[in-house]
Amino acid sequence: MPQNLRARLERIRSTQGIKNPADIPAPQSEAKNINFSGWEEVGYKTLRRTLTMPFTLPAVLPGALPWLLPDLARYQKNVNPVLPRPDNFLFFDLETTGLSGGAGTVAFLAAFGRFVPGEGKQRGYCNLEVTQFLLLDYPGENDFLEKVLELILNFSTPFFLTTYNGKAFDTPLLRTRCLMNGLATPQFLQLDLLHPARRLWKRIISSCSQGNVETQVLGLDRSGDTPGAMAPDIWFNFLRNEKERECIQALLGICDHNVKDIFGLATMFKAFIEIAESPLDAAARFNCDEENLAMCFRRNEAQKQTATLLLEAAAKSYPRSCLRLGFDYFRQGRFEEGRAALKQLARPPVKWKVPCSLTVQALALRSLAIDAERRLGKKDIAVEYIERAASLLPLPRGLLEDLEKRRERLILPKTPVAAKTKHI
Repeated sequence: MPQNLRARLERIRSTQGIKNPADIPAPQSEAKNINFSGWEEVGYKTLRRTLTMPFTLPAVLPGALPWLLPDLARYQKNVNPVLPRPDNFLFFDLETTGLSGGAGTVAFLAAFGRFVPGEGKQRGYCNLEVTQFLLLDYPGENDFLEKVLELILNFSTPFFLTTYNGKAFDTPLLRTRCLMNGLATPQFLQLDLLHPARRLWKRIISSCSQGNVETQVLGLDRSGDTPGAMAPDIWFNFLRNEKERECIQALLGICDHNVKDIFGLATMFKAFIEIAESPLDAAARFNCDEENLAMCFRRNEAQKQTATLLLEAAAKSYPRSCLRLGFDYFRQGRFEEGRAALKQLARPPVKWKVPCSLTVQALALRSLAIDAERRLGKKDIAVEYIERAASLLPLPRGLLEDLEKRRERLILPKTPVAAKTKHI
């Protein structure tokens, strides 16, 4: 095959009168003939632009932030216990020709955002700088990828490539396209905000897509925005009619959508910072899931007091939090408060933000039965609790068997041991 390819190239050169491969003229980009105001040509069929937007962020990240963002917690545990600075985060988003992520999917637009420190007396980070690379046609993909990798390699290290579902889509696609173009992909840390967002808002809003979180939680305005789902069709239409004004405007609309995605990603990151700084009022400010927020802080012994206050607030609206709070009170010897918490679960219906499962009710009744038997010495009340719990079907098999054993032990009298008779 190499001999055949070499022979074909020799025939092409002889036909065109070119003897030296270095004499072959490089292809000229047609980008200059297309009206892309504000963009500069940085490679064959590759454009770049840089935008700066006001954005206020503290100079130091709060110590509780890793409890909301597990990727940072793993970094602290395995790499460096010191939290990175805000300028160590590089926000990244791709627009592609499809969502399959296969070998036929091409990224035609890449955006990077980074925090820029303020000047003079300004403290913290006061600007968000967004850099975009736009691919105008397939032959320019190599130059497009080289410019993307150049920006990543020149960024301050160590840094976190921060995305929304980027671990599953954006970064694997980038590696695939680099592999197919013979380019090495640099190593970098990743921070994916999708799963932390789901933890705080999955049960609150209809969908945890980035657009939904931005509009329903963060209050960003995406009206008039070109939907990202239209990106493939818009780019393919541009390839077919690259000189038509409507196609160019539609492509620029996708570029603006891409900028808004980076701004929304940075705003979401800022929201996590504010929640970590002041978790007790996060439910009111960001309408987040109080129960899951309490569980995030509950994993850290240093945040034990904050976790208790969050759990007490969540117990008013979430049945599992109410159950955990009752168990905690019993372990701490606060029996009256523990009984009051568990009795809320034992006498439904109560208006919860999420449905109270039968298993949670049964566990509350079981704990009340143990308390009634061992601390209060009231076996009749303990039997009543156990029978109520056993009637809540279906229940997990292990829990149901435990309830039946407790019921039999409480109801059936102990058989006296017969006295041994001595035969003479």
